[in-house]
Amino acid sequence: MSEIVILYILCRYDATIYKISKIMEEMFFAFLKPSLGTINPAVKRLVNLGCIDIEDKMSQGGMASKVCSITPVGRKHLKNLLLSVEFTHPAHVLNNARIALFCSDILDKIEREELLKNIQNHLILFKGRTQEALNNPYLTLSDEQKKISLSKVDEAQKILEML
Repeated sequence: MSEIVILYILCRYDATIYKISKIMEEMFFAFLKPSLGTINPAVKRLVNLGCIDIEDKMSQGGMASKVCSITPVGRKHLKNLLLSVEFTHPAHVLNNARIALFCSDILDKIEREELLKNIQNHLILFKGRTQEALNNPYLTLSDEQKKISLSKVDEAQKILEML
């Protein structure tokens, strides 16, 4: 998801890696807490894929800095990443859905509908599997565990209602 977020930010702003980190904190505060240890390797991968250009510039304070900008390949790659967002890990389903929805404004109408359908399908599966586990007579859960699981079902339902 970090590559999606980085490319999404670069669709809006040219930025240094530090600025990307700060924008991630401000724009995506509810979904993720980035670290430079995550951002740097992701930026390097995206540069190697031709998705990002890096240009040496002088800052207003006279310091040399490297400014990242998205390329046309990067815009296409971002759309492909959004349309193929993965929901393989149950612990990440809700967060991945939120991030993908948050970034979906860069998609055209047909692409956005495809993304929404994909998210909808995965949220329905997530809800079903969670409810199935809650109804499993062989799975002994405490009241707190049941409440936590039910709260995740409620979160998924709220996102579905938004769609």
